[in-house]
Amino acid sequence: MKTIIISFANSTDKPLKSITAEDEGIHGILIANRRGNFNVHRESYATIANMNNAFGAYGNEIGIFHYGGHAGQVSLLFNDQEANGVGIAYQLKPSIDSGNLKLVILNGCSTAKQVDKLLALGAPAVIATNCPIEDSSAGIFGVELFKNLVQKRMSIRSAFTAALAAAQVATAAALGADEALHRDLHIPGDVPREPFWGLFYKTADAVDNNPLPPVTIEPAAVNYEPNLQLTQSIFNALVADKNLPAEQLNARKQQEIIEDNVFQKTIMDVFPHPIAIQLKTLFAAEYGSEALKQPGRRRLEQIGRVFHITAEFMGIIMISQLWELKVTGRVNVFPEPIAQVLENFFSLSIDERSVYNYSNLIRDIRKYIDSLGDVNYFVSELDTLREEDPANLPFKEACEFLTYIRNGTYFTVANPNKPAIIKEEEVPELCLRAESMLSAFFEKLGFLHRYTLTSIQNIRINKYRHDTLTVFDHQVVKLMNSNASHEVNYYLLAKHLDNSGVVLTKQNLTVYNVERRQWKGDALEFLNLSPLVLDINSFESKADRSNLVFFGQYRSTDDVYVFRNVSKPDDEMNREEININRKFGRTEQQEQGRYEAVCSQLTAFKNLALQALAPQT
Repeated sequence: MKTIIISFANSTDKPLKSITAEDEGIHGILIANRRGNFNVHRESYATIANMNNAFGAYGNEIGIFHYGGHAGQVSLLFNDQEANGVGIAYQLKPSIDSGNLKLVILNGCSTAKQVDKLLALGAPAVIATNCPIEDSSAGIFGVELFKNLVQKRMSIRSAFTAALAAAQVATAAALGADEALHRDLHIPGDVPREPFWGLFYKTADAVDNNPLPPVTIEPAAVNYEPNLQLTQSIFNALVADKNLPAEQLNARKQQEIIEDNVFQKTIMDVFPHPIAIQLKTLFAAEYGSEALKQPGRRRLEQIGRVFHITAEFMGIIMISQLWELKVTGRVNVFPEPIAQVLENFFSLSIDERSVYNYSNLIRDIRKYIDSLGDVNYFVSELDTLREEDPANLPFKEACEFLTYIRNGTYFTVANPNKPAIIKEEEVPELCLRAESMLSAFFEKLGFLHRYTLTSIQNIRINKYRHDTLTVFDHQVVKLMNSNASHEVNYYLLAKHLDNSGVVLTKQNLTVYNVERRQWKGDALEFLNLSPLVLDINSFESKADRSNLVFFGQYRSTDDVYVFRNVSKPDDEMNREEININRKFGRTEQQEQGRYEAVCSQLTAFKNLALQALAPQT
């Protein structure tokens, strides 16, 4: 069995502050993700003697060698003893000759000179630095690299690029994240720019694959019951959050046998439609969809899609709250970083948006809102999902892993995923792990049932001669299940909501008239998600139905906004286009009024996103 050797050493003259964190971080990742396909040998305080013992013990079975610490141009420092770098290279020669060694990582200071010998001896890929680098960025790079390789199963090239981007956040110095990788023996010169981190290789095949041995899936895993863990995790999260239908079903299951599809229907009936409809597709494995029953690529694609649509929905909530701060005058001018976030978000193409990292967007907006002070989150639970909270570590890791899965499985006919980021032989194991990660993701989202997604079809003012109060009669469609609801409800409120929009509400109204489907109350606290979320049919003379779409992209060439249907967000044939300059006939006045109302919202959002960066006068 192949062995991964991770070794670390500090110099007493120039100790690296992050060496312990890097050591513990990498070791933790390896142990947590070991599936019987590799061994781990750890040397936290490496010396020449114990490194020689390790090389001798594993012979030609070393798959990855990692060094973290100080180094010179021709030597590595093991516990303040200089070890000849050429000697280290020769110690790895048996594993190179056997074809087992896939990657050497020299995450130290000034090590690029040793790359020559490693490549000359046949090492397929080397990651090295050739001048002093900041402690914190080096530690971050090492941990992120192994997370990408071991947890996300990225190729060496993709793992290096992503880890470099993560390390760049920790330092103002340019690490070369935007530069081409190095082929063959193109080692930097004697006086390269500082700092420089490089991936060196002879052939592209050496870095376009994951260096770990594939995981052998046991027969029991191949015949696993799809959705079992996911269903239980989401249902338990709803029970823990005191969702009434879930609590009632939980009480029943103590006395009778409940089929899985009953639990799944309860879940789908209390989640917002964009999430519920994607869960329904994933749960369809229970009803004979063979491609979704087995741990294969179709199932992996759908897991990534469920995660992404959920993350996008929460990202839209955060952007909508940001816009609300501007509309209400709480904020006059956004700072440049937030203005850039909005501009970047608005300018994405559909393909870019389909793999967009909403975790970063949510984090950036949350930090800004926190800086304002005395601002309550509309979805208050989002305030608790902070990365720095240790209790949220499984959630954070799930988001990172599922983001990779989404990136690795998203494709369209026009823009196929070439080359495939995820190799076919990796799919079964990744599929099993992805369901586990999706379960961990939803364990923190039981609160979603508290918020009602609602399409406001129309608002009528009721104020008759004998009335002392005005009642706003809202014609609405609740969007809280996996079906496109056709049932119209009526909210009788003393204070009106926003018209021609899709809103999120978080209070329960009192039933006023069951037969007429009327609900009554003074007011509803709401957050308008339009125009990022639209009900297309609400302004196309089909007010008794709903057709929910998410913003896809703005096409400036013809002033058209393109939207994706939430039921099939990746289907190129399921796009909706709104042309700002559309012409209407004389008989389409009502439809024109609704259409123009939506267009005005789209124009307002474009101005918010693009003019936020314009110089203030």
